[in-house]
Amino acid sequence: AAHVDSCSYVAAVGNGRKLASRSKLLKSIASGGGGGMEACDVSTARVEIISRLRRGRDRDPVATVGVSFPNGGRSTCSHAVLLVQDRMGDGVRGDSLGDPLDRRATRRLVHCESMAVSSLANLDDEPVVVEAEDCPVPLPDDIATYAQRREKVSFSKGSFLGRRSGLAQNELTSAYREINGAADGYPGWIVDRYDRWLFVQHHQDDEEAGVVGGSLGGMGPLPSLHDGHTAGVYYLPTRADRSVMGTSATDKLEPILLEGQAAPSLVPVLENGITYHVRLGESFSTGIFLDQRLQRAWLRERCDGNTRVLNCFAHTGAFSVAAATAGAKTVSLDLDKKWLDRIRPQMEANGVTEWEGHHDCIYGDCFDWLARLAKREEQFDIVILDPPSTSVGKKKKRWSVKNDMAELVALAVPLVKSGGLLFTTTNSASLASEKFAKMCKGGLTEAGAEGARLERVSPMPSDFGGVGAQPVKNLVWRIS
Repeated sequence: AAHVDSCSYVAAVGNGRKLASRSKLLKSIASGGGGGMEACDVSTARVEIISRLRRGRDRDPVATVGVSFPNGGRSTCSHAVLLVQDRMGDGVRGDSLGDPLDRRATRRLVHCESMAVSSLANLDDEPVVVEAEDCPVPLPDDIATYAQRREKVSFSKGSFLGRRSGLAQNELTSAYREINGAADGYPGWIVDRYDRWLFVQHHQDDEEAGVVGGSLGGMGPLPSLHDGHTAGVYYLPTRADRSVMGTSATDKLEPILLEGQAAPSLVPVLENGITYHVRLGESFSTGIFLDQRLQRAWLRERCDGNTRVLNCFAHTGAFSVAAATAGAKTVSLDLDKKWLDRIRPQMEANGVTEWEGHHDCIYGDCFDWLARLAKREEQFDIVILDPPSTSVGKKKKRWSVKNDMAELVALAVPLVKSGGLLFTTTNSASLASEKFAKMCKGGLTEAGAEGARLERVSPMPSDFGGVGAQPVKNLVWRIS
């Protein structure tokens, strides 16, 4: 038998002032065998601030804190959460008990850093202390992003802070976000890695980060091309709300090769072992939205040879490719044929060669085709609605997620098998999570699917840590 003498945790505190219910936390502690707060001596517990992040995130500050229980008893992560809420008035980032719709991390960002354990069988034994330094990874990347921030942090060995021990070492993934603007300490800057090439964007009105004389000036966060990990850098000026890129005649949509080697016309990248093709020098869209990595992995896990998937607003078909690699049959629908033409080569790159009767691409307006497919009484196990924030349909009528999402959901519901899934997602940064959910619910009700239930809410991946509410909302509904 053993006794926990002391225990310490590290937590990222800053959840938009959204606190987890005390009663729910206590219930969670009790159900996990932790007793209650009385099972853990909080009278001697300490909360110490390790770092504070405020610059560029006044409306969403984050503090990394150390929480120690000198009289460890039966302390748990939930005890640490309760303690910081009581003493700091804010929740632990990513805690779904604080707000299930606006989750600001993929999990509750609290980590057990060390523990001292002594033997009850032999009281003469010295306590054994297990610390994070004894482990290969002292802190998970998603907490390290906040905890290890310093002024002018830079790339190391081809990767940025918070990606070094996870994504940068993952042999099955070679495309991810290196820097996500203010969340990583560089307001206005977006840096994506596509294997050995970097795709850099910054807001045109950001005076701190300019391109001067063909080279990056100001506070550009880029590494040296001689680090052995980066072959070339592409640059594209963007707008603060990237979801409306391309809607203005003044938008420059072609990236330029800023320095280094030009990428080949098609760059194969890996994501969870699946090959996707990207183009870096053609437009502001490379061909894959990296912020949907977790959703593609989720989709693949739920597909097999008996699954049929309808991918609306398919773009280059990344969702279709993910589903197809698991054996699913797919239908990809988009109004732009040039994007649809890129789907089959990607499937073939993953060994999916049986096309006829298994995979189809439909060139046309999604609103129009959803009605047509319903008239044919087509049915799918999973229907994906991933519309752009705003666009112009085939009849030159402008529509937007804010005004037309409910109609879109209502059109899609008849195509979902009973017990099937409707995946709704938007990258409209100005649309609140709660409002998006209500719009989807309105469409479900309009289509007579009052019994549909919200089954999954997925936040952004750890390399897309944000400031404030999540810009991308992912909701999965079970239709019954």
